[in-house]
Amino acid sequence: MSNTALAEKSDARQIASPGITSESTAMLTMIQRAATDPAFDADKMQKMMEMYERHTDRTAAAAFNAAMVRAQAEIGPVFRDKFNAQTNSSYAALESIDRKISPVYTAYGFSLSFGTGDSPLAGHIRTVCDCMHEAGHTKQYHVDLPIDSAGIKGSVNKTGVHASGSTYSYARRYLTMMIFNVVLTNEDDDGNGGQTQGLGELLNEWIPKAYAAESKDALTAIWQAGVQFSQDLKATDKQTATDLYEALKIAVTTRGQRLNQSPETGGHQ
Repeated sequence: MSNTALAEKSDARQIASPGITSESTAMLTMIQRAATDPAFDADKMQKMMEMYERHTDRTAAAAFNAAMVRAQAEIGPVFRDKFNAQTNSSYAALESIDRKISPVYTAYGFSLSFGTGDSPLAGHIRTVCDCMHEAGHTKQYHVDLPIDSAGIKGSVNKTGVHASGSTYSYARRYLTMMIFNVVLTNEDDDGNGGQTQGLGELLNEWIPKAYAAESKDALTAIWQAGVQFSQDLKATDKQTATDLYEALKIAVTTRGQRLNQSPETGGHQ
C-alpha cells in the first residue's frame, strides 16, 4: 500500500473515530469542577454523570456506524474458492474471507471476538460475535446453527468434537459475512468485457476437477494442466491467472491430504 493510501486511510479513521469531542470535553470539565465543590448536590452530580455517559455512548456509536459505512464501501466481493463435492457447489473458505476483508475492517478500527452462548433451539449451537470498534462501541451478533454431525444423506459422519468444530466454523463464516455485508461471487471477469473467461467460470471448471480426483496421479495431472493453463492466461489476464492458481493450489493441497489419509491409496487413517 502506498504512502498516499496510508495517509488517506489514516484521515478516514480520524473522521470515523473522533474520540472525545469538544462537547464531551466541556461536559467533563464541568463535572470535574462540580466535584471539587463540597456544596454541590450529589443527586445533580449523578445526573450529570449519567448525561455524560449517554453522550459518550452516542458518540462512540456514531463513530462505529461511520466506520462501518467506509469499511463496507471498500470491501469487495469474495470469490468462492472451494468446492463441496457432496452438494456440488462452490463456497468461500473462512480463511479466504478473512484474508480479503480483515485488512480493511481492522484499518477502520474494527475487531471481532467470537464465543458461544446458550441456544433456545434443541440440537443447536449459538455462536456469538462481538464486533468492537476502537471508539468504544461494541455491537453483538449471534447465530443458532444445528450441530453439523450428519452428511448430506443424513447419516452421522463426525464425532461430537468434530461436529461442534464444523458448526463453529460455519457460524464464524456466516457471522463475518453478515456483519460486513460480504458478497460471494463467481461472476467477476475483472473488467475484461468477455475477452477471457471470468474467474468464477474458471473456478467452477478447475476446482471441482481437483476435488473429484480419485488418485494421486489424477490429481497431479489436474495440477499440472491447471498450472499450465494459468501460465498461458497470464499473457491476457494476469490477475485472474494468479487468483486461479492460488485457488487451485488450495484445492489440490486439500484433496491431496485426503487421498493420503485414504486406505485405498495406501495412506494412514
